[in-house]
Amino acid sequence: MINIYDSANQLEQDLRNTPEYKDLKVAYEAVKADESAYQQFKEFQKAQIDFQGKQVQGNVEESDLNNIKALGEKVEKIEVIMNLMNKERTLAQLIDEINQIMFKPVSELYQS
Repeated sequence: MINIYDSANQLEQDLRNTPEYKDLKVAYEAVKADESAYQQFKEFQKAQIDFQGKQVQGNVEESDLNNIKALGEKVEKIEVIMNLMNKERTLAQLIDEINQIMFKPVSELYQS
């Protein structure tokens, strides 16, 4: 019998060995090495989480939008953070492709 969790654990290990993950890891270490950039990145992450929470609750105000936009514009000017975000997008694309493969049986089931 197949143990799907073994396959998932192997996929996790394989993901760690992809160039996309390794590039993200290097980019994150570069952000962490720049104390100012790291603090701004952490501030932006916290703001994103807070904003998403407000979106879920339906409590987004114009000041929230302005705040997240201003922080986004601020971090866009920091090269190491933008590099990290680009690497994150690349890894997210890979994970999206993997998700499509994993859910192929369900998609095929509903198409029949």
